[in-house]
Amino acid sequence: MEKLKVNLFSLKETIECGQFFRFTKLKDTYIIQSRDKIFFVKQKYDNLYYEGVDDSFLIDFLRLDDDLEFIYREIDKDPIIHQAILKYRGLRLIRQDPWECLISFLCSSAKRVSHIRSIIESICKTYGEMITYKNIIGYGFPEPDMIDDLSKLDLVGLGFRKEFLKLACRHVDREMLQKLKNLSYKEAKKELIRISGVGKKIADCVLLYSLDFTEAFPVDTWIKKGMQKTYFNGKNVSDREIESFVSDHFGLYAGYAQLYLYHYWRNNKF
Repeated sequence: MEKLKVNLFSLKETIECGQFFRFTKLKDTYIIQSRDKIFFVKQKYDNLYYEGVDDSFLIDFLRLDDDLEFIYREIDKDPIIHQAILKYRGLRLIRQDPWECLISFLCSSAKRVSHIRSIIESICKTYGEMITYKNIIGYGFPEPDMIDDLSKLDLVGLGFRKEFLKLACRHVDREMLQKLKNLSYKEAKKELIRISGVGKKIADCVLLYSLDFTEAFPVDTWIKKGMQKTYFNGKNVSDREIESFVSDHFGLYAGYAQLYLYHYWRNNKF
């Protein structure tokens, strides 16, 4: 295995916090799949041991070049986020493939993480190309034009999400998603919401987890419940009110704050 020294990074919290689905853990090693790659990563103290990819891919994928100390200074604005940062120090965003991220979160609506992972794996087995690394057999994430025989989607167990996936394959391509990086956050979000099945939450997930819009703040059930109780004195508020608050309170790195708060609230009763 190759070795890479890291600073202020927790592999466990980064991989297991709910932002990414295509991994398996064997003892202290994570087997990760992304697009057409399978690779192995484990952490011992301030060193990552990895194989299957080069260091430039790993640095980009795990955002190891983000200045996390600076980001902490930007978002550490209150006792709750401060506790989350202390507890999960080293948690980072993952820079995912935009197409894979979009389809993953289209499949995630009202599903448990284990079920989401199962659905994504079924899509890859049904439409993706087999890939191997050492003794591991996997399947690459299919490109839009590879999901051609739509009748096979009945075998995947998507339910009502099947129609959304069909439309995404017909009307979305990798180039279209990459072009969103050239827009403002609000414009890019508006474009994503035009895709059938993509609401505000999924749009923000794609923008935050794959397109570098760190101001995006996905609001799901956990986040809304936590925000209302913690920041609005238990008052029921709209998503728009939450969005306005986090933009003012956390600023450009609100998405990092969301990552920490979500992980904190999901794992600690409040």
